[in-house]
Amino acid sequence: MNSLHQHSIALAWITALAAILIGINIQAKAQSYVSFDADPHATLPSRIDSSGRIVGLVFHLDQTYGGFIRNTDGSIVLVNYPGAIETDWLGFAASGQVAGRFMDSAYLEHGFFGPVSGPYTRFDVAGANQTSPVGSNTAGQIIGDWMDSANVLHGFLRNADGSIVNVAVPGAKTTSPEDINTFGQVAGVYTDTSNALHGFIRSAAGAYTTYSFPAGKTNASVSINDAGAVAGYYYGSDYVFTGFVRDTLGTITTFTMPGTRTSVAQINQGGSIVGGYGGIHGLRQGYLRRPDGTTVSLEYPGANTITSTTAPSGINPSGVIIGHYQINTTNNTVVHGFILTGVQ
Repeated sequence: MNSLHQHSIALAWITALAAILIGINIQAKAQSYVSFDADPHATLPSRIDSSGRIVGLVFHLDQTYGGFIRNTDGSIVLVNYPGAIETDWLGFAASGQVAGRFMDSAYLEHGFFGPVSGPYTRFDVAGANQTSPVGSNTAGQIIGDWMDSANVLHGFLRNADGSIVNVAVPGAKTTSPEDINTFGQVAGVYTDTSNALHGFIRSAAGAYTTYSFPAGKTNASVSINDAGAVAGYYYGSDYVFTGFVRDTLGTITTFTMPGTRTSVAQINQGGSIVGGYGGIHGLRQGYLRRPDGTTVSLEYPGANTITSTTAPSGINPSGVIIGHYQINTTNNTVVHGFILTGVQ
């Protein structure tokens, strides 16, 4: 081999290595975290809208939950249904409104909606023992579960005009809605008469499309974007979590991150997915999975000890990521919220 060829190969390797190092350096510098607290004890963001508003939960020292909204100027509004023991879910609803659920003094759950500062309107599914919203969209639609007097679980969709319809996959034993997009498509899971677990998508017109999880999987969680793509994860008695994405053509692709638990929090409009990974014990980190399948690990600066956590929970159309982190040392067990930009 002549020296010129050797020099060319060496130069190629140096160039490639430099590109890798530059890429790593740029990626690390581009990630920008902002920490915030809506409560001195625990702040748990759940969703961020296109404008940058954040909604989530606070967990008080008395072991009760409340809701919060963080506005784009950084101001925080706490949301609690009057007289409730706790407010334990909150989401964006129609323009300038929020939707949520609360627990009354009898420890029964109900739904509510209204302006951020109130007053709030309570709602219940007719005949329900409990009504538990789990998702909402900017059109004012709210989805969730309701339990009848025999403690049988059902799904519901409440429209902006107040009408409520059952969400029930034909022939299913149980149906659990989990997410709703801007156009009213609902994604969730259901069990058949043999207790096998499946996923479903309900169109705005009420038609159901179903798909199945591998045999033996007993739990799953899903998210849907405005294109109709679904991302989620499933697991069985072994508690090994597997992530997946189902595209608009129905093709399912599974993926895992290091460790035994790859969870999925949300898929945004562009197909980017955020979630967490790790084991039952030890350091837990977050990730971003791009539409092309490549991934980036997410770790809040300093949350790198075996007892620390970085847990993404939402991503908006612009790629802004939210979540919570905990740097668990001897004297610090506070859970903080974070906003992350620059990862895409």
